[in-house]
Amino acid sequence: MDFVLLADDGQDPGALARREAARPRQVAKIRTNVAAGRLVMSRPRLRTDGVTTGSLQVFRLVVQAAMAACPPSEPFAQTGIWTGRQALDFRIAPISWKPQAGRAVGETGPAHGFAITARGGADAEAGQRRLAARPRHFARLAPEVAAGRVGAGGAVPDAPKGRMVGSLIPLALPDEAAVRARLTGEPSVAKGAWQDIRIERWRIGAQPHHLLPGAGGTA
Repeated sequence: MDFVLLADDGQDPGALARREAARPRQVAKIRTNVAAGRLVMSRPRLRTDGVTTGSLQVFRLVVQAAMAACPPSEPFAQTGIWTGRQALDFRIAPISWKPQAGRAVGETGPAHGFAITARGGADAEAGQRRLAARPRHFARLAPEVAAGRVGAGGAVPDAPKGRMVGSLIPLALPDEAAVRARLTGEPSVAKGAWQDIRIERWRIGAQPHHLLPGAGGTA
């Protein structure tokens, strides 16, 4: 079972200094989670000018109870760096992903790019729009994964009912203009499956992250 942790940093004048002071403990925690096979991806969320606004982490956990225990144990949560956080159920898309940054045959340094977080509508037809877009959406993803433009991604389900209500896709693209150009041809946008779309800069550290489905190589 997977889940996404979205955390927001404080934006007061001392926020960046507090983050840097707590960062060694947070990095150590990330490495512990990676070594235990719990962490698929960890990255800071950034403004377009590079200033950190929060964190995004994707976990693979064996039991549901671990989801509740994990966020409070993060040093950034314990030291008040994160002023808000949300844990969402997540389902990594069933695609043959490439190894993550830090794997033996993956990136050897930090991976940079953008992330799209998209939500669908809450109306009765939202599920049908998503199903209508799904075949073309996956057909488009496959060559982008092969070309290295998409590193991971999946769906955000509505926890009580298991319906797909959103998506998360990191993109290795050079600038926001390229991201928006990609969105103009995205079937999920054309079919109205994605309506509330957030674009953020991101950076994934080169840790031996948990292998994604279909990825080869070893840590």
